[in-house]
Amino acid sequence: MKHSKKFETKSVPAEPETPKLIPEDVDDSIQSIEEAAYYIGINRERYSHPGDHLNDWYEAEKAIRENED
Repeated sequence: MKHSKKFETKSVPAEPETPKLIPEDVDDSIQSIEEAAYYIGINRERYSHPGDHLNDWYEAEKAIRENED
């Protein structure tokens, strides 16, 4: 005995877009700092200089701000 069931498909309403909490220009700055901090950390570790990720971030942030002026 075969049972044939038909399923109704309901369209799911799209979720509203979440507003961006960080403006694009700030988001770009954060990405620039992240990239610079990464390379600062790579060089620091390569040459066995003391420091940590937080100091790499501060150094990158300072360098980028100096270049913006």
